[in-house]
Amino acid sequence: MEKCLIQGYKGSFHESAMSKYFGKQEYTAVPCDSFDILAKSLDDGVAPIALMAIENSIAGSILQNYRILREHKLEIIGEQYLQIRHQLMALPGQNIEDIKKVISHPMAINQCLDFLNEHPAINRKEFADTALAAKVISENKTKGVAAIASDLAAKIYGLEIIAPNIETVKSNYTRFFVVQKTKGNLNLDIDKASIYIKLKHKQGALLKVLSILNDNGINLSKLQSFPVLGALHQYYFYLDLEFDDQYKYHSCMQLLKEECINCEIMGEYTNAKVGLPNQAKVTVI
Repeated sequence: MEKCLIQGYKGSFHESAMSKYFGKQEYTAVPCDSFDILAKSLDDGVAPIALMAIENSIAGSILQNYRILREHKLEIIGEQYLQIRHQLMALPGQNIEDIKKVISHPMAINQCLDFLNEHPAINRKEFADTALAAKVISENKTKGVAAIASDLAAKIYGLEIIAPNIETVKSNYTRFFVVQKTKGNLNLDIDKASIYIKLKHKQGALLKVLSILNDNGINLSKLQSFPVLGALHQYYFYLDLEFDDQYKYHSCMQLLKEECINCEIMGEYTNAKVGLPNQAKVTVI
């Protein structure tokens, strides 16, 4: 069985996304305490592949992970969207009136404020990880305390969901990248790419790039800017490109390399459908 590095503990949303992406393929999750540890573990060969969150439809981009991708020279070989559904869970046999405190990751707590505000008597405590909160309650047999975590965490740690789907915004999705050390992606069924570019500091530089994309029928689905460390008025731009014609895409990339100071492909992969399993097969090499 292949190993896949994830951030967080068993039962985290990362593991749910991993299972959704790989489907019936046999992968086992290797938990990591942080994204930096995840990348270092990938460098050290602990596992051939990793899955990391890159953006959330409510919280926005996870900027540190773009840095990690570049610093560790990781190749993006796939993506997966996961709808985030928060469950309030506790030891079996309890109901909402028995709960005096809720523990979870601060982002999960913030995404469930409408529900929590309806129960002002329940105190809130921030925790390092949603699944870890469920794990601690289970191992310590702590009554009167509930965790906000995934339904997978409830199943793994034997907790009972006492209030399902308590997230305030129901259309809450997290996008995950599947990454490996740069060795070459064998997936030929590509219709999406993630790239970095560095532009000349002159008027119309970015407009020229956008014109090249438009002229080649490329859809720009994400544009994120980053300052070049220690350089005034210099920026890198991260772009997600969607395309139907690989020939036009490759022609576009050639033009971008001629126009930009630097143009780097971070990964080429299959465009995932929101909420659906990824249909592309991944070959780990």
